[in-house]
Amino acid sequence: MLNTMIVVKMKKSNFSEWKKLFDGDAEMRSKFMRDTLVGKVDENTAVVTADIFDPEGMKQALSGPEVEKLLKEMGIEHTIYMLQPAPAPAS
Repeated sequence: MLNTMIVVKMKKSNFSEWKKLFDGDAEMRSKFMRDTLVGKVDENTAVVTADIFDPEGMKQALSGPEVEKLLKEMGIEHTIYMLQPAPAPAS
C-alpha cells in the first residue's frame, strides 16, 4: 500500500467545481484508494492524501479518454508524491 499525496492545480476551474467532480467519483476511486483526505489550499489548489492499494487501477482510471478530456477542459494538473514515515528521532 502506498501512502500518497496529490497536489491538484486548477487553471480553468476552481476548488468548488473540482470538489463536486471529485465527490461524484467516490465509487470509482474506491476501487484503488481509501482513507482519502482533501484539503483546500486556495481557490485553485487542493491537496489529497490517500492510501493507494491498486496503483495500476488508479493509472488506468485516470488515463481514459473521457477523463483526460475533462481534466484538460477544467485545466486540472496532478502532481503525485509517495509519502514515507519520517525516521524516528535519535535518542
